[in-house]
Amino acid sequence: MITRRINYCWRLFATALSFAIFGIGGVLIPLLAAPWITLTSTTPTHRQVRARLFIHRTFRAYIHLMRALGVLTWEIKGEALLHRPGLLVLANHPCLIDVVFLIAFIPNPDCIVKGRLLANPAMRGYLRLTGFLRNDSGAELIEGARASLAAGSALIIFPEGTRTLPGEPLRFQRGAANVALRTHTPVTPVTILCQPITLTKKHRWYHIPPRKLHMTLRVGADIPVATYDHQPPALAARQLTQDLQDYFTEELRVNDKPIYG
Repeated sequence: MITRRINYCWRLFATALSFAIFGIGGVLIPLLAAPWITLTSTTPTHRQVRARLFIHRTFRAYIHLMRALGVLTWEIKGEALLHRPGLLVLANHPCLIDVVFLIAFIPNPDCIVKGRLLANPAMRGYLRLTGFLRNDSGAELIEGARASLAAGSALIIFPEGTRTLPGEPLRFQRGAANVALRTHTPVTPVTILCQPITLTKKHRWYHIPPRKLHMTLRVGADIPVATYDHQPPALAARQLTQDLQDYFTEELRVNDKPIYG
């Protein structure tokens, strides 16, 4: 009992430290890195690629730090599939740090992010440095996605648009399907498992689980979209959205089993 209590208190402290490091680092790291990346890059495209590689390495170091502190552990299956150029990566969104893990495993990441994140001091610097796409950019979003994929980036989208509500079924929006269909890009699915569940929309940072968090990322085989070409665009987007929702729902049903006794 005493050992368990000490472990809980340490993880609470380590979680607070991790969030503090992320917040402070999110302000200082882009501020310090931006001039160096800009001055040593030959073109705007070169600068953007280097900025995204930089955030990839930064986030990878961060998840290793959290593991060293005893906050969490992780495993990833099929990581090599995420190192290919021009990927459209779709993932479910169970907890707050999903995007951190995806960027940590993708060397040239791009993301469609909420525009209001530019008001978040911990994320604003990273977003401006990397040029990630904003979901409030209207008609320009598809063209931006097309250009990003053509340039070899791995574009990350959460089809739910927000974190999953615990105990609720997945509800995908059609935006991700529209990007896949209109850019003619196969979907690379990544199923994310968070056990025990934490950092959802109902959790604060201090609502730490009774046991150490374990993250699992399962990269699936590419899902082709050419089979939807014969359908009208609206119907194709609706059908692909439903098929993707069914795919992730089944993956979670099969794989989301308790890892602790």
